[in-house]
Amino acid sequence: MNPQTQENPREYRLQKLVNQIDSDSVEAAPLPILQTSKLNNSGTFLYIRQITNWFNDLQAIAKLIAVVVGFILGIAILQAALKLIAGVISMALLAGLVYLGYNFFVAGNSSQIKE
Repeated sequence: MNPQTQENPREYRLQKLVNQIDSDSVEAAPLPILQTSKLNNSGTFLYIRQITNWFNDLQAIAKLIAVVVGFILGIAILQAALKLIAGVISMALLAGLVYLGYNFFVAGNSSQIKE
């Protein structure tokens, strides 16, 4: 050992380990910098981030109330959407029945009268 290592054996060991790690490690290629898309800065994601921050700042009981109210509103919106879809399907069926009735009763009689 040289005189420098006798004075600071810890520093010598540390330097030796650092040199060993440096020699053993493989040079890693730098990661490409990804372009941030315009979506990250758009109003929708900003709005969602603001809501998330607001929700995280709430107390536990307030979080529970917010979740329950959100669940009830979600169910109400889902129910309204399903009623709208059911109404559209009902109107389509009614229109089909009216069309078939017209063809059967009115259009069918007019062809018999012409003969």
